[in-house]
Amino acid sequence: MKKILLLCVVAFISIGIASAQKVDNSKIQDIKYRRSSLHTILLESDRFPFKDTVVAAYYKAPFPDKYNNHDVGEKSFNPKNYGINGDTTSTNIPKIIEKYLADKKVANLMVAKWFDRAEDGTFDMNLIGERGSYNASEMQAKIASNSARGLASLADAGEELIGNTFVVVSKLNFVKNEIPAKIAWEASKIATAKISNSMLRKVAEFTAEQVYNKAREGYSVWTTSYLYKLAWNDSISSIFYNDYWMDKNSIDLAKKEKFDNTDLFSLKFIGSEKSRSLVMGSFMEQRSAERLVEIATIRTIDNVYSKLQKKYDVFKTKTPLYTGDPITAKIGLKEGLDGGDKFEVLEQTIDKEGRTKYVRKGTIKVDGKQIWDNRYLAGQEQAADSTATTSNKPNLDRTFFKGSKDFYPGMLIRQIK
Repeated sequence: MKKILLLCVVAFISIGIASAQKVDNSKIQDIKYRRSSLHTILLESDRFPFKDTVVAAYYKAPFPDKYNNHDVGEKSFNPKNYGINGDTTSTNIPKIIEKYLADKKVANLMVAKWFDRAEDGTFDMNLIGERGSYNASEMQAKIASNSARGLASLADAGEELIGNTFVVVSKLNFVKNEIPAKIAWEASKIATAKISNSMLRKVAEFTAEQVYNKAREGYSVWTTSYLYKLAWNDSISSIFYNDYWMDKNSIDLAKKEKFDNTDLFSLKFIGSEKSRSLVMGSFMEQRSAERLVEIATIRTIDNVYSKLQKKYDVFKTKTPLYTGDPITAKIGLKEGLDGGDKFEVLEQTIDKEGRTKYVRKGTIKVDGKQIWDNRYLAGQEQAADSTATTSNKPNLDRTFFKGSKDFYPGMLIRQIK
């Protein structure tokens, strides 16, 4: 009975449902919880093998389902237009991206989208209300009455939603494995030549050649992604509501112009990650080759997102438990899960001030024998090698965890180190 009552509270807070009398596990996957928001951009590259296929696969890749799609316009740009003194080398990429983001005022566009900014410069709280299950009309009334400062719902929305808004800029490449393999082999020749014992030197040379012959096969899709976070805090929030906010009842052209030209909003660089997928198989038929490249590209994009989530806590996602006994969730190899990965189990609550809090109720671990293979076209094509643990039950539609039996569907889980 206690679990049912707790589930009702979570459903009311997270989904806005007035009553929840019965848990229907088949609908748990549709739970509306507060996701982070994301805008993705492709950093255009010079020509490389299968470029059109790789780029097309990038746009075809499903949007990461643990994030709200916060698309604000341009999906790609040419780094040559933003290079510093023409320098577009990899070491200069972060500066190029930051120049692009600043020139295009991407941070301003992201804030404008959060508040449904219209052509006349007016705002509303509808999107925030929808994504966070807040009362949009009530929030707008509070802003209009100049009581924005200290208002719990506005502060909560800023912390829960606006402050968890990200941009990921990705650069793709497709290379023959022959190139890096040959470099490694040449380096090994230099090293083995220094071995004085002739017998050991011959063994080392033979081993190096065998490694080279294996490594040179096929191609690799490389993805390098750069993560940025929208800067939003109490100070920025206060300035926005006091100096820029206006609705249909208080149109002010001076405020519109001030928002258009402000440098108040910015995106902070968090870090970057790289991912590679091997493309093995026959390239004799163009159609078959393009299919393999497409699958490998989409999988390496998914993999770089999982790496960013594991490395940077601010980018970590929350996922609702699908069932409590057994403990399962709708995540798997696409999210980079491996046997023994640890997650904290969170219960969402509201404190006395009306702000959302997440209380840890325990931890669980991934069952390495029951991991869902939810990668792109899993089981249909063998395009990309994976070092992740694979499930011995190919028909799984969820991942199983080991832990306490005190958890219930709808509780949120988040990976920890």
